[in-house]
Amino acid sequence: MNKSVITHRYGLIIFCVGSLVAILTLVLSIDGLAPIDDHQFISTIFQGKPFGFYVMPELGRFIPLTAQEYVLAAKIIKPSPYLFHVIGGIKVLLCGVLLFYCLILTRASNWVIATLWGVVIFSIGFANAEIRLQIGELSCLLLSLIFIWSTLSTEKAALPFSPKQNIVVVSGLAALAVAFFYKELIFVFALTFGITELVRHYRQAQSTIPRRIWALLIIGISYIGFYAIWRVIYVTGNYASFHQTTMWDVICLYAVNDPFIIFVVLPLTTFRILLFIRNAAKQTIYDSFMVAASAYVVAFLVLRMYNTYYLLPAYGFAVCGLAGILAGNSVIKFNTIVLVAAGLLGANTLPVAVSDMQTLKSIANNHYRFVLFLSEWLWKNPLPNSEHRSLVLKGVSPGNGIEIITSLKTYLESLGVQDSSFEVKSTEPSDNKAISSFYGVKDDLGYTANIGDLGYTANIGDLLIFNPYQKIVSFPPLLAPSYSEVYRSESEWALPRWTGWDWMKICVFTQHNCKAEIVANMRYTGYAALLVNRLENSIQLVPLESSSYRIGPLMLPSRMRAGIAQKLDVLIENTGKETWPANGTLSPGIFVNLAYVWINESGQVALEGDRATFSEPMQQYDKAKVSVILKTPVKTGKYKLIISPVQEGVRWFYTDTDTDTDTDNDINIGKEIEVF
Repeated sequence: MNKSVITHRYGLIIFCVGSLVAILTLVLSIDGLAPIDDHQFISTIFQGKPFGFYVMPELGRFIPLTAQEYVLAAKIIKPSPYLFHVIGGIKVLLCGVLLFYCLILTRASNWVIATLWGVVIFSIGFANAEIRLQIGELSCLLLSLIFIWSTLSTEKAALPFSPKQNIVVVSGLAALAVAFFYKELIFVFALTFGITELVRHYRQAQSTIPRRIWALLIIGISYIGFYAIWRVIYVTGNYASFHQTTMWDVICLYAVNDPFIIFVVLPLTTFRILLFIRNAAKQTIYDSFMVAASAYVVAFLVLRMYNTYYLLPAYGFAVCGLAGILAGNSVIKFNTIVLVAAGLLGANTLPVAVSDMQTLKSIANNHYRFVLFLSEWLWKNPLPNSEHRSLVLKGVSPGNGIEIITSLKTYLESLGVQDSSFEVKSTEPSDNKAISSFYGVKDDLGYTANIGDLGYTANIGDLLIFNPYQKIVSFPPLLAPSYSEVYRSESEWALPRWTGWDWMKICVFTQHNCKAEIVANMRYTGYAALLVNRLENSIQLVPLESSSYRIGPLMLPSRMRAGIAQKLDVLIENTGKETWPANGTLSPGIFVNLAYVWINESGQVALEGDRATFSEPMQQYDKAKVSVILKTPVKTGKYKLIISPVQEGVRWFYTDTDTDTDTDNDINIGKEIEVF
């Protein structure tokens, strides 16, 4: 690349370098291991045991190189979570730099390079892969980029190649071959790219077909043959069967997660195939990249498997192919439409990627601190007579949540907690019986704290654990009558998982209170442990006759700004004789929740607040603390704020004359902001 090109790309370089620095700063601020996948490091590498290769005939998986870079590092340097995230950071840096150089080799414009580079680096798949450790997609992307670099670097070179060029070609082929052992389906790249290139050279009547194409096909076919033999002889299970869903559902999931691939790459690839079928001269090496990327995507659609990072390896082929096509196309209007579409789709998923990065970082740090605390607490607080204590994961299913159950057990045992002293349970029935059966989970009814219900019965001394991986989402109460708090993470929340359009719709184009919606939809990333100190009553869903309650002291100002939202912690006591039905979730039925109303000067309800739940049935004289998102009316004036329980579909408690509420607060809502 000459000096003039570099000079004109200072802005592009600054953008890319700044983005990489921001991502690396986030990755390197992690000093913990998350429960998914990474617990295998705890039970092996951190205890000086061999990690082993990821070859599992019982699951039909043959990806032996997965996590081996972490194994190698642990043999040289003392293993630590930070060390492993440094390795992840190095991969991110290499992917970013190599992708940038590959895009430059396509001779695309600065805008094309900046847009497509950002589409990859800020994709949802990249965000998830850069923090998750024991997955191979990030390594596959890096190795694929090495192959793309070697291909683009030697594409225009005259035959025969020089020794240096031969080394470049061999490096690319070797990198792609190595990627097979991180993800089985990488062979799709080799076959489809090789076949498409073979067709291109043949139809364009080129005198010599490069040997690298034949080598690529031989490598791909050899791997398929080996893998097929291995499956026939050794395989006893099918990993895909655990995660398969309907084709339409998979398409919809990828359309939301990878819209650039679904709405730009696949349609454009189809168009280009039709184009060069009619005119062989139109076909370029960049079409081969696009076909390879599309074939990889189609393979996952056929398998009906979805995960946020599964399509990540296809992004390198896709963006380099697209960049080359746009660089060689003289129709400016077409190029602009494609580039704008790619940019908008990438910008739309960017907030989701940011939310995922923030969430995964927070979970990793919080989880690591939690298990360290819990192991010590269990040692200091054994049950009498060597009884085992039930550790109950709130909202987790022993199906798709089996990793969370297995992880907690593995972490605690690795820290010296005797496996005979505790038992990990979950509150939900299995949502994937194939996975439950594979892991030997016989009871799929789940744990319940309600006497008389099916499943396990709660015992005093059980530890109820709130975590970020709940199938049925509920949050740890601030104060609950049946539980005493043992542990709570310092940082518990991450940004909502909204797309760019969601942010615009909620915060710009509608009358939603943006701050209130953000607070209400924050993602829980913390851990909390509550000790059961009494048994709950069974839930009786019947209309209540006595609805007396009392609200504790509230710190409320005399003036508040219109149209704002704030979190308000409310102390409340059931002063009636009946038990309020509640289960910690906003379930359908005549459950009792906590809410509020604003009454204007005419005595009419000006605003009815959102519901907050009680974590359990509230018996007579029970006290609880509940967080309410208090929104103020958008119209100025004088209002009366009433905070009250409400039995859904029955009535508001404050309407009963025998209620002792202490909640009537006359608040004049003006435009001025009162600092408090």
